[in-house]
Amino acid sequence: MNLTLSLAINGGTSTGTGKKRKVRDSVVIDDVGDGGDRSRVLRILQARERMMARLEVDDPRVAHDDGGGSGGLRLMHLLLTSVAAGEAGDVHAATAALHEVYRRASFGGGDPAPRVAAYFADALASRLLRSPVAASPPTRGEQFLAYTMFYQASPLYQFAHFTANQAIVEAFERGGRRRLHVVDFDVSYGFQWPSLIQSLSDAAVTSTSGGSHDGDGDGDSKEPVSLRITGLGTSADELRQTEARLTRFASGCPNVRFEFEGVVNGPSSGLHERIIKNDGDDATVVVNLAFPAARTSPTSTREACGDLARVRSLNPSLVFLVERGGSSSNGTPRGRSSLLPPFTASLRYFAAVFDSLHECLPADSAERLAIERNYLGVEISNAVSSLDRSHGGGGDHTAEPSSSASWKDMMESAGFQGVALSSRTVSQAKLLLKMKSGCAGSGGGFRVIEGDGGRAMSLGWRDSALITTTAWRRRRRSIDKTSS
Repeated sequence: MNLTLSLAINGGTSTGTGKKRKVRDSVVIDDVGDGGDRSRVLRILQARERMMARLEVDDPRVAHDDGGGSGGLRLMHLLLTSVAAGEAGDVHAATAALHEVYRRASFGGGDPAPRVAAYFADALASRLLRSPVAASPPTRGEQFLAYTMFYQASPLYQFAHFTANQAIVEAFERGGRRRLHVVDFDVSYGFQWPSLIQSLSDAAVTSTSGGSHDGDGDGDSKEPVSLRITGLGTSADELRQTEARLTRFASGCPNVRFEFEGVVNGPSSGLHERIIKNDGDDATVVVNLAFPAARTSPTSTREACGDLARVRSLNPSLVFLVERGGSSSNGTPRGRSSLLPPFTASLRYFAAVFDSLHECLPADSAERLAIERNYLGVEISNAVSSLDRSHGGGGDHTAEPSSSASWKDMMESAGFQGVALSSRTVSQAKLLLKMKSGCAGSGGGFRVIEGDGGRAMSLGWRDSALITTTAWRRRRRSIDKTSS
């Protein structure tokens, strides 16, 4: 299958007040009101200013290790030290570690480790100061353009999207219907769906309304495929832009009748009622769950299981899940347990992404720097903020019991069973990486990793799994009783 994507791109630091303020959320549990603590906070801001000054005057190809050796590992250790010290209430050690990160890190330079460390340092410093340290965050337009450049430069999202779309097409063909309804729990900019629209349009040319494949291309008895996408998002304006973008693309595919409904995510969205009203029993329903643990809203194990019960009530033919990192290793945030394990996982993930992007684009590429500043940097900030909220920071409450349930555990508990990915899905993923081999460098760092008996497939970068994809269907109760 030849999947194509056509896109039209349109193109103060705060140091607080004189009042005493309490910085909680596991970083500082004492008042930051005395002169010593204020001095340490000021040292962080001054260290960041010196880092920015170095960026302006130094050769951007030079990394700043200052002779410490193993610069990347040292920076990662300092970031983890800051988080651990903050959890222990040691503001002096936490700020000292951040100060040292700023001394060694840089938003420029040829080595990706100091760059990713600089963005994590900003996220931790903003957390400490309860205010962003970056004076001018990127606009929505800048974020969109950076995401577009990242999508085109790296195979990361294309791997997830093309793999999901192939599985969706196969589920649709098995259903033998002419109507497909996709429920996307995080539609974002909608970049996943043009290739699906194109694939359905191409397939409609060679299939009759009864679902047989004669391959003669005689189109008198053919009827268009109906595709409806219900996309959930956090911004009504962004959803409208996504609808316009997809509708414009679909207008060039006459064999597809396309509809889009944007739904602002929330408890009152009435998603189940919308699906039932729109489809009845004559549509194949599939659910797309991309990076559910990476949302910026707080998600507990209990809430995630509630979401999966909601998904199951839609009676989908297929649920496609995309996770960051290795398969079955990503649990949801865990009550008031330590921030260190999820922070470490996030740090490792983004370090691998920065490293892979370093191979995709030249070290001094303005495009690469824009991607890191306006997209990946925002993602890092959101990830750190999400860890705070999901661990119940900022308030006294009774936390639910600690849980390390993986998404695999929760899917199975919610009544789903994993299904093997087809050989065509695997072949397509490998073909995609072959087509993108120019960005893998001489070492060919990207690779396809198959696991869990053919039920999981990961995009690997060197020794890391960047993302893992799995497919699920409802477990039939009658089958369970018979087998037991």
